[in-house]
Amino acid sequence: MGVLGNIFCDFGTSFTVLSPDEEPPLEFFIESIENAERPKLVIKGQISHKLPDFCSIVFREVRGMTELNGRTVKVKVISPLVIELDIDTRNFGKFTGSGIATEVKPTLVVSHIPLAKQIEKPSLSSTDLVDPASSSHAHVAFITLMIFMYEKHRLPRTWCKKDILLFTKLAERFCFSDLKVDTQLLEKIASTCRGQLAPLCSFFGGVAAQEAIKAVTHQFTPLNQWMYLVADAVVPETLPQAHTLRRSSRYDPIVACIGPENMEKLVKARAFVVGCGAIGCELLKIVALLGLSTGVVNSQINNSDSFNPDEETSEATASFASSDLEPPPLVIRSLRQLAEELSFRDVGVIRVHRAEVSALRRHEPGFGDTSALDRPVGELRTATSDSDSQIVRLRPVPAAQPREATNTTGPRGEPAADLGDTSLVNPLPLLSNGSVTNSASSDHRFDERSLRLPMITRISSHSDYDADLESLAQQPRSYSVQIADSCAGLISNANASNSGEPCVTVTDMDYIEKSNLNRQFLFRPEHVGLAKSTVAAQSVRQINPALKVNALVSKLGPETEQTVFTDAFLQAAASGDDKANLPIVLAALDNIEARNYLDARCVANRLAMFESGTQGTKGHTQVVFPGLTESYSSQGNSSSGGADGDGDAIPYCTLKSFPAKPVDCIEWAREKFFTQFTLKPRVLEQLLKAFSCSPSQLLTAFKSVIVEGSEEEAAFENPNQRNLIHQLTGSQVAFFNSRPRTWQDCIRVGREKFEKYFKHKALHLLYKFPPDATVEDGKPFWQLPRRSPTPIQFDASNQLHTRFVWTFARLLAYQSDIEFPALESNTPPSSLIAEALADFTPAPFTPSQKEVVTDTSVKAKPAPVEPLSDSKAELQTLLKVAIERLQSRADRLITCRPIEFDKDNEADGHVDFMDAAANLRAQMYGLPITSRYEVKRIAGRIIPAIATTTAAVAGLISLELLKYVCCRSSESLLALSRNHFVNLSLPSTMSVLPAPCRSTKLPNGMLYTIWDRWELQLPSLQTSLKDTIDAIKAKYGLEASLISRKSRPIYMSGFPKFAPCLKKPVLSLIEPEPGDAYVDLVIAYEAGSEDALDVEGPPFRLILPIPPSSD
Repeated sequence: MGVLGNIFCDFGTSFTVLSPDEEPPLEFFIESIENAERPKLVIKGQISHKLPDFCSIVFREVRGMTELNGRTVKVKVISPLVIELDIDTRNFGKFTGSGIATEVKPTLVVSHIPLAKQIEKPSLSSTDLVDPASSSHAHVAFITLMIFMYEKHRLPRTWCKKDILLFTKLAERFCFSDLKVDTQLLEKIASTCRGQLAPLCSFFGGVAAQEAIKAVTHQFTPLNQWMYLVADAVVPETLPQAHTLRRSSRYDPIVACIGPENMEKLVKARAFVVGCGAIGCELLKIVALLGLSTGVVNSQINNSDSFNPDEETSEATASFASSDLEPPPLVIRSLRQLAEELSFRDVGVIRVHRAEVSALRRHEPGFGDTSALDRPVGELRTATSDSDSQIVRLRPVPAAQPREATNTTGPRGEPAADLGDTSLVNPLPLLSNGSVTNSASSDHRFDERSLRLPMITRISSHSDYDADLESLAQQPRSYSVQIADSCAGLISNANASNSGEPCVTVTDMDYIEKSNLNRQFLFRPEHVGLAKSTVAAQSVRQINPALKVNALVSKLGPETEQTVFTDAFLQAAASGDDKANLPIVLAALDNIEARNYLDARCVANRLAMFESGTQGTKGHTQVVFPGLTESYSSQGNSSSGGADGDGDAIPYCTLKSFPAKPVDCIEWAREKFFTQFTLKPRVLEQLLKAFSCSPSQLLTAFKSVIVEGSEEEAAFENPNQRNLIHQLTGSQVAFFNSRPRTWQDCIRVGREKFEKYFKHKALHLLYKFPPDATVEDGKPFWQLPRRSPTPIQFDASNQLHTRFVWTFARLLAYQSDIEFPALESNTPPSSLIAEALADFTPAPFTPSQKEVVTDTSVKAKPAPVEPLSDSKAELQTLLKVAIERLQSRADRLITCRPIEFDKDNEADGHVDFMDAAANLRAQMYGLPITSRYEVKRIAGRIIPAIATTTAAVAGLISLELLKYVCCRSSESLLALSRNHFVNLSLPSTMSVLPAPCRSTKLPNGMLYTIWDRWELQLPSLQTSLKDTIDAIKAKYGLEASLISRKSRPIYMSGFPKFAPCLKKPVLSLIEPEPGDAYVDLVIAYEAGSEDALDVEGPPFRLILPIPPSSD
């Protein structure tokens, strides 16, 4: 209701939760276990177990102390690496250094209290960590709204002083004894309760949907039991005048909350949306509903309903105008009485009577129903004894109803509007016991609006538990949508800076995939294969045709920084030409690298960024305000790991030789795909294209390497060819020589790879580290997490074996432009493989001295020696083989197509290869088999995204956007803004203040933050480096000690090597690109004392002089 939102959950007295959260069970390797009455268990390695106290773990693969295998044991946490077991192991075998422990997720039983009792003693889930009491104040406001609705049969009118006074009086009467009434908050809630905000609807829609799923699936912990969120920060401090309130506009519910002045700012604002995935779609929907960038608010005013500040309302119940007057007698006099009105457990038998309204929909059974009884939603009921039952029968109200007078004033004396009052005519007079008083006529008219009352609609006939309660307090209203011709929407691919009109610019380089349709709701099946941004722009205009959208299909990155997404473009897209407009950038990206880049661009251009992301039921939002808050990158986010930095990088030795978990095998398969079908072909393709894929040109080039002399230079037509040949390595030539010519060759190469990956690799490891091998301290080498491999013998009847050979061969054939047979089913025909391998004999294993990395601290492949370190003799031998192959097929162009892994490409078998390769490696190491779906998820870097979390997070970040538009000062913006962290599985929503930007002190006493940038205009093209350093000192009072550009040093004081540079023109040293208007530098300054370290200053921009015209 307006700026107040809430959700209440009642899952019954005994609700079983099968899994409390979405986190997978924790698992760790065991270093040691004592033989003791309360033994200590030590975790292997330096990674904390992260177990909660008094949880349970189950053991497997324990050596020596085998009695623990399969047992579930409770633990007590001693330290991050030590836990105590609740089991006596004194009579068990001695632990011999190997074993795995896995957390056991507990099953919970949740007991909820009925709503009628929760009214008085609520269980509140706190959301705002800055103001923990806000939930209590919101609960008081909500209860007051229920009482107001019960008494007045309507909600408080928008900005109506008399309704606000009555509302605050009611709140004071029913406020908790230990809570001080927040009058300002109550005024805002009462003034806006007839409005509606799309961000709040989106947030609570996502939360409520997730709670409904929990009720059905028993997965994850239900809410306990109330959750409130109040967006009072968007309500204007100065109440609007009556004549400024728009009427007959689709934005009336928004204007009721934020006021007309803020609505004007909202419709005239610009926004740059980066990313059009799940969050991007939700953001665009909310943007359309809010009217952002629509140009103007409909200015039509209904004169017949206009407000006259000189007139007073004649409503008797609102006749008091002074705060010192008491409200009239109330039906509800206490929270206890309200609870009694809402609960009839101890009152007597419930008599249900159907209202005579045929137009009402039938009541659908809700969660917890045990009775087959159904009846209209609008049914009124009485709670009395069997002998004294009173019945009220209703009949439909006539179509035309007189309206209540709406000429009222606001709490500060300003005239105020009523956005469509819907008060009852002749409301039912009720006594405190719930019965109906005698009236002049026993025939009361029925108004559907009277159904919006806080009343119980059903009591279970099999228990005394209140299973279902409807408290629908918001009255329905329809809003006419009138869009002026000048607000007609626009979808354009033009540059955003070309227009001064408000516009939302959205960019996304991706195209719609089938897997997007279940959570990106702007797309439909017929859109698969089309650009996301273009389709989203078209779809969102169906929500609001007045929205202007500029859709782009370009990637925001360094490669487009100087062409498409220039600084001028970002400024225009985010705020336009009007300097008064607030810059808005909405980040909806799915990886940390892209977020860091966008963050850096926003900091450089001083643009406000609203960042959000989700992963399963978890999500976060962050606001980044120029000059006020830290940036996204300030938090030190790492781009390593998965698609969204979802984990640490796997150690190189684990990836290559010693997988400990199935996921390690999947990552190995992914690395093999990238190396074999993407990286090596990409390098070879570059070489082939440089020589026009011509065998004759390559033949000449290869010969020139073998025959040194003047002929070498003559063989190249351009420097690119020369550089590629000079950088040629033996491995590149070997890959060129291994290319197949026929489909049968592809099958044989696949079979050779099977032998190499799953037999020879195991034999090599066992040759280097025999089963009885030990490490330096005498412990066995082959102990967990290392697993001893078992060589796999190829079996043509084994589908996993043949699937690997077949998928490898298909990918290789596509890469080499070789035709291959199509399959009618996903099962590769073993007969075709057997036929191709009829005379094939795999090469036997030959032991080698190739080193095996065992150090787990190594995270990447050890740096190779220089590319040309291959022995010249070996390179020339490989080149001779290549020359022979080229001479034999000199009339055919050579092609090589790199293959990018596509998780949705089912036709070409990308996932099938990953599945076969990963599970064969798992078999070789004795690890569990992984399902194809899970292989696809991990290899495809699929971040679990669900609609509930997406809606909740999009609503929260859109709410911060509204605050940004509505706040009048930087101080209030920083105090009212929040960063949010959501976990719907717990459920938990934590709102915290954004961290302020950190200041750094310079030797001259000046302070700067990440938002500061120093600039210097270069006087001329010939200005020397020394003159530039002197100019910097004159302007900022600091002596530059180091100047660099893009990590390349240009000047370092005290080094003789750089002394000659002082006399050179600075442009010759920084080497700007043609067309550059400026160059960004990094400058460090002398600290002022010999012992102190130099201090890096803020980013420095050197403005280049305009070169003289050639005319």
